[in-house]
Amino acid sequence: MAQSTRTFQSANPARPADVVGEFRTADPAQAAAVMASAAAAQRLWARQPPSQRAVIVGGIGHALARETHEVAALITREEGKTLPESRGEVLKSAQQFLFASQLAYLGEGATFPDEEPDTLTYTVREPVGVVVAITPYNFPISLPARKIAAALALGNAVVFKPSPVTPACAELLVRVAREAGLPEGVLQIIHGNEPSSMAAMLGHSSTAAVTFTGSDRAGDAVRKSTNGSVRVQMELSGHNATIVCADADVEAAAADVATAAFGLAGQACTATDRVLVVAEVFEDFRRALAARVGTISVGAGDSAGVTCGPVATAEQQHRLHALAVGARHAGARVVAEASLPPGTDGYFVAPTVFENVPEDHPLAAAEIFGPYTVLVPVADAATAVRMVNEGRHGLVSAVYTRDVHTALRCARDLQVGIVKLNRRTTGNGIAPPFGGWKASSAGGYPEGGRQAVDFFTAVKTVYGGF
Repeated sequence: MAQSTRTFQSANPARPADVVGEFRTADPAQAAAVMASAAAAQRLWARQPPSQRAVIVGGIGHALARETHEVAALITREEGKTLPESRGEVLKSAQQFLFASQLAYLGEGATFPDEEPDTLTYTVREPVGVVVAITPYNFPISLPARKIAAALALGNAVVFKPSPVTPACAELLVRVAREAGLPEGVLQIIHGNEPSSMAAMLGHSSTAAVTFTGSDRAGDAVRKSTNGSVRVQMELSGHNATIVCADADVEAAAADVATAAFGLAGQACTATDRVLVVAEVFEDFRRALAARVGTISVGAGDSAGVTCGPVATAEQQHRLHALAVGARHAGARVVAEASLPPGTDGYFVAPTVFENVPEDHPLAAAEIFGPYTVLVPVADAATAVRMVNEGRHGLVSAVYTRDVHTALRCARDLQVGIVKLNRRTTGNGIAPPFGGWKASSAGGYPEGGRQAVDFFTAVKTVYGGF
């Protein structure tokens, strides 16, 4: 079959003239062929004993751990985060494959009493088939790992559609998987965002499930291209708040907010977009957070001492600059702003703390996805909880308090999928479920942990008369 002639490049966001690689955009015919090939490979993979799948999936984790230096260097070069952040991502990815290897043994069924005599009734779990995994650029290894590892362990094939911003990272992950022993065709890549190719992939008869992480708008497009019989798992935008109560450890809260808002250049769906601070400690917290901003070093992620790299694309940089300018024109004030490196053409955005932002301005009312955060004084914790619950999204909230009753009451009342008590909004474990409520999720299936078995397998009931 002839290859598509359309190509695109990925580049280093800290040094845009540094081209990481050139990649070929799939056309609809190629996308359909990949889906058919994955379906054929899946039938053979599903017949492998769980023990064999576990060895191979676990082996991918060990291989990633061994190649931490190479993989982390590529993440930093192509996505922009700092090397320590990239090394942490590789470690998390390795852990996800190692954890998922255990899921191969959890496709368990059950037996049931039957109304008919001499009838054996039982259930079995079987892989759903071909899973389409669509991922964004901000965690180009660990987000695919969370989806791909569990799907493979449970006997599915995966067609991986990575972000066009980080295609080299995606290619590296697939190479590592194949070198670890994954059979040919079980994990394949489709590059690009060509709408007709996406439709050919999502609407293909072999597509059994789609696991997607990305923006609300992209999620809507995926839904429209997927037929009703396909399982859908979607992790969408967040508009996350940290609540700082009157009895909080202000310094600890400020340190965590600085990490959650400005680490990874703010490009995490779990980043802290706003901080709802009880009025009694507002000024103390404001000073503490401003001091933290003063210690941030912005620059290329592979430079020593840098704690905040560039955003991933020129479009991101322009959008965030426009957002900040618009907020200032609307009356917002800058509490603190980090310095940018001089004489660079990278996609750098200054980590900034704002206050007095109008409630209806996008900086205060929607996901930021960049190194900005907004301070908002509130009367008490109950008011803060109400403000969070009035929003469309419900991914994660953090609460800082020394009082266990306040902490547990907030955890009970917050309408979000994840609550952090005296912990930053960013970061999540491998074993617990990860998923938001309301507009932050769709499909009813959270990611992570053993609940992946429910999404990546189908239950079959068998009645036997002997």
